[in-house]
Amino acid sequence: MITLTEDEKRMVFQLEGCRRYDAIQEIAVFCQYTRDHDKRATAENLLKKLRELSENDCRELIRDIQRNYRLPWKARTIGEMIAVARQESDAQKLEGHDIMALERFDPEVTHMIVFDVLSRESPIGDKGHRMRLFLTEAGYEKALENQDDQYIHIRNHAYVNNGHLLYDNPGDDL
Repeated sequence: MITLTEDEKRMVFQLEGCRRYDAIQEIAVFCQYTRDHDKRATAENLLKKLRELSENDCRELIRDIQRNYRLPWKARTIGEMIAVARQESDAQKLEGHDIMALERFDPEVTHMIVFDVLSRESPIGDKGHRMRLFLTEAGYEKALENQDDQYIHIRNHAYVNNGHLLYDNPGDDL
């Protein structure tokens, strides 16, 4: 396993996703736009370390830091405040699309589902994972078929209209 500096841990703590690809993309975008030379250097070093890891090792590292890391001071930035709130809520991190994923704003997308993967034969996700996906009408129909075949269990559904979520059961936003 790799060793991270305090600054690298703080950067991982603030990541939105747990998947290796998402983390690398998020950090790469940060590198592109930050004007702070020290933070860019930290991000570039972190990128090198994460690229060496397998998907599973990277996911475990990110989850461990997001669960157990404690800021050495009171949260100062919006990213730190969000990360602390996420950690304190002990909310389960969902696989799949982040709640503010670009897919949510695609005009073709009409549904958002949160579901549990029940079977190793499921065409998406790994057994035991809870996932969120933004879907087109055809994608939603396929999800319903997968539920009928007992590959998945849909826990929550919302209609998506111009990025706005209209839940079937308001207040139940898993």
